[in-house]
Amino acid sequence: MKIRTIWIVILAISLLSCKSQYRIADINGTIIEVDSTFDTQSHTKMHNLIHSYKVDLDNEMNEIIGNSVELMEYKRPESLLTNLTSDVMKEYGDEHLPNGADIGVMNVHGHRATMPKGPVTVGNLYEIYSFDNTITFLELKGTDLKKMFDAYARIGGAGISSNVKLVIEDGKVKSVTIDGKHIDDDKIYQIVTLDYLAGGNDNMNAFLNAVSVTDTGITLRDIMIDWVREQTRQGNEIKSVLDGRIEVIK
Repeated sequence: MKIRTIWIVILAISLLSCKSQYRIADINGTIIEVDSTFDTQSHTKMHNLIHSYKVDLDNEMNEIIGNSVELMEYKRPESLLTNLTSDVMKEYGDEHLPNGADIGVMNVHGHRATMPKGPVTVGNLYEIYSFDNTITFLELKGTDLKKMFDAYARIGGAGISSNVKLVIEDGKVKSVTIDGKHIDDDKIYQIVTLDYLAGGNDNMNAFLNAVSVTDTGITLRDIMIDWVREQTRQGNEIKSVLDGRIEVIK
């Protein structure tokens, strides 16, 4: 009786193991081009699907979160927008690094649009900071920081926080100070920048010599959105200044 039961179990297992294995034999469908024709000869189900997402997205992107006192452009050697972004980055480092940040470093074309005068929406900040670049903390020796400023001199300036004073003459550094002090070759400086620049891109080869690199995983765009919201909560408008942090002698 027991032997018969065992054979029944074995037979059942054998049958199950021979069960057909299914695989995809064919896929078919229809490509629906969402172009100008779609507006007049729309595919109803697809149109409704897209519309549902668009309504939600428009509501989010059109949310007004602040007010800018003036139009802010991005250019060299300094500009209202590059100054603003670099200062907010340093401020973020001051809040999240144990001993604060020494400088904030931002590339000019990390901005892709101007900050409008007047109401500022979430969508505006998505346009300005359209890349998903993340805030990155670097520890950089003074000798390498000087190399970074040499690159700034060659390219004619870029985003830097307001505690820096850089004077460029004939494409070279004439003088540079941080918080009024000259760079100490042996000091380790705390830099707030982007993962893109930390990778040595956009003339920032000196960053490849960093003593340590910490990618926060938090996008610059999110930092800026939160900062604008907080300014509004405090009753402040969005402001920036051209303070001569980078001077080019011609």
